[in-house]
Amino acid sequence: MSRQHLPNRRPAENVDVRFQGMDVQVSFGWTDDWRITEVFASTRKVGTAIDTMVRDQSVLLSIALQYGATPTVLLRSLTMTEEGDPEGFAGLILRMIVVREAEIRAEVAA
Repeated sequence: MSRQHLPNRRPAENVDVRFQGMDVQVSFGWTDDWRITEVFASTRKVGTAIDTMVRDQSVLLSIALQYGATPTVLLRSLTMTEEGDPEGFAGLILRMIVVREAEIRAEVAA
């Protein structure tokens, strides 16, 4: 499968989350069919190891989503707690994507 070309202008949504005690700013980019295919994230601690990890995982998630991987399949592949909650940043973001896409589908259908 080839990578999905994204339009130059597309809807986006900004969210603040906490991960390992640190505030992270996350932006989600949407396609015309209401799928999230782009993730940007950063902390206020530029140059730290966690900031680099957050930024790099966002790039990798974006590329995977643009090549057609679904958030649900990616999420099921990551480390979870015994309660079924994601342990890492990528899992946290993917769970947010799954929930937000479901909310948008419900709003569009109504």
